[in-house]
Amino acid sequence: MAKRLVSNLINKNRHLKMADALYRVILQRRPPLDEQTFTALSFQLPSQFESRVSDMLHSEEFKIMALPGLVAEATHNWTGKRVFFLHVPKTAGTSVRMALIKSVGTPAFEFYNRLPSVEDSMRNLENNFWPLWVGHQNISSFPQGLEGITIFRETRSRVLSAYRQRSRAALVESPHILNSKILEKKNSQARATISKPFGTWLKTSMGLGVLGYFIPPEEGTQYRSKEFKSYISEISEPRLETILNESLSRFTHAAWSHNEPAILRAISGISGSEIDALPRENVYPNLEGYPPQILDSETLAKLSAVQEKEAALYKVAHEQGLIPLLSKSEADDLFEITAKRLGFTFT
Repeated sequence: MAKRLVSNLINKNRHLKMADALYRVILQRRPPLDEQTFTALSFQLPSQFESRVSDMLHSEEFKIMALPGLVAEATHNWTGKRVFFLHVPKTAGTSVRMALIKSVGTPAFEFYNRLPSVEDSMRNLENNFWPLWVGHQNISSFPQGLEGITIFRETRSRVLSAYRQRSRAALVESPHILNSKILEKKNSQARATISKPFGTWLKTSMGLGVLGYFIPPEEGTQYRSKEFKSYISEISEPRLETILNESLSRFTHAAWSHNEPAILRAISGISGSEIDALPRENVYPNLEGYPPQILDSETLAKLSAVQEKEAALYKVAHEQGLIPLLSKSEADDLFEITAKRLGFTFT
């Protein structure tokens, strides 16, 4: 009996030390007693050590709070390229991100989290050490001193694709969302989206478009706030071009999403490492059951208005030598191909 008690005590202490070591090494902090005790107790079950390690490595805390410091130490003497990728949604950006990780040769700081506390903590870091930043972020969120790359897409095609993506979860389970509460929220939002005609959704969902990523918010204004949307809508055309010229000067490479050879050249050019193929990431088959949507004259006019507003962005990008301009026939062809593929019909 005494030997068993001693053995249990030794195992308990060993498990507590193992739990403490995991938190220190992976999450770079000491655990509170309750976390340490819970983790130590879990080690009594088969395969729980490996499970806890996996959970920590895939946690938001590790990616946001611990990984930057680890990479900072690993890249202290970094001599390669320092790159940021402004990921405009629905522009093949997931594939580009994976290709950049491989070609730059370092993990990416995936700057997608919009928690204010996280943003504040990152701004307080000496964060220019990080070799590769990526995210759906405003241009002002990326550190200075990094070379920029971004991918553009024909405006109307991107809007159609955004609508389909936001309603897709109503038809197919996402393999990327493991949290059941978040998954249900996404599914609920998707069901609400898919129940609306595309034109109705367009009225309320495309206030920023792409311009919001390339126009720094005024001091004291939150990115994506109502005030920021109003600010963008009130910018005069000459002032808009001035702002865009300054923002786009931070980019050394860009491409259109439909031009894979140009994307590959852009990635190779900015990373300094040759890449000859894009990984196929986040690719979904066409889905049966996706309700058909009709593009009537009113909806087409709204899409054209978004296209006209964004034309200044592509004009400036072209003038800076980042991309060729699309002719009207090229843009229309891309739009019609996308509409057909995504189940939209014209009246």
